[in-house]
Amino acid sequence: MATKADIAYHYDVDNRFFGLFLDRQHRAYSCAVWDGAASLEEAQQQKLARLSRFAGIEPGNSVIDVGCGWGGMLKYAIDYAGAATATGITLSEDQYRFASELQHAQINVQLSSWRDVTPEGRFDALVSIGAFEHFASLEDRDEARHRRVYGEFFDWCRSVSTNRAQLGLQTIVTLRMPENLREVRDTRYLLERVFPGSALPSIGDVQAGIQDRYEISEAKQIGPDYARTLAEWRSRLTLHRGEIERSYGEELYAHYEKYFLAAESSFSAGIVGLLQLSLNPVRHALSFSR
Repeated sequence: MATKADIAYHYDVDNRFFGLFLDRQHRAYSCAVWDGAASLEEAQQQKLARLSRFAGIEPGNSVIDVGCGWGGMLKYAIDYAGAATATGITLSEDQYRFASELQHAQINVQLSSWRDVTPEGRFDALVSIGAFEHFASLEDRDEARHRRVYGEFFDWCRSVSTNRAQLGLQTIVTLRMPENLREVRDTRYLLERVFPGSALPSIGDVQAGIQDRYEISEAKQIGPDYARTLAEWRSRLTLHRGEIERSYGEELYAHYEKYFLAAESSFSAGIVGLLQLSLNPVRHALSFSR
């Protein structure tokens, strides 16, 4: 699992820096849904609406967002879906500070791993957007532990939620191996320089993790939408190049430009995809013994 230091390496640059290229309304740092959307802001709103529906969020619900980022889903759950309370967990100190300052009495944010969260009550709905990729490390995968880690996460989800609570999950997945030198270089850069400590799951890994825990009621695979999202982030990054280089240095700007280009290429080529799932808890049948 990615450590707190791994998360800080990528997410704790500076809250203002991320605000220069992310959408202005939700500050969502994950794939948007571009189905007819005319702007990044509209596309991210559509993403949150879909994941809210996939999680089955209803008025009066208590909701948890695992890997809550800067709180966009938390605000959406309260303001648009009518949730009564929304709890977010993150390992990023910068994100924690930002989300903790949201003007919502119904929002609670914790600086914690999901493994360490033991709520007093049970949640009515669960969401996790762009965090699942960080739950298993390359070492976990090399030693064939990664599916056990995913199973433990889904077991935890069941333990902190009601018997009927749905889970709206969004994660990057690997679809195929790199096939040429450029693809290998892009993949290595993303794994080593952008998201250290993390290993991407395959669709089969996700299926193995949910076995006997959740069943898929709806699924979307929208890798091309992530390529477009990255292109939009890169366009906004370029727009603020001078400001970024003055405030944070040329090296940081070059790093993010290379990151966005490598990731956009990987999604466009179908090396990786973006999976959105609506998961319903498995309700085991009663067994009778003589």
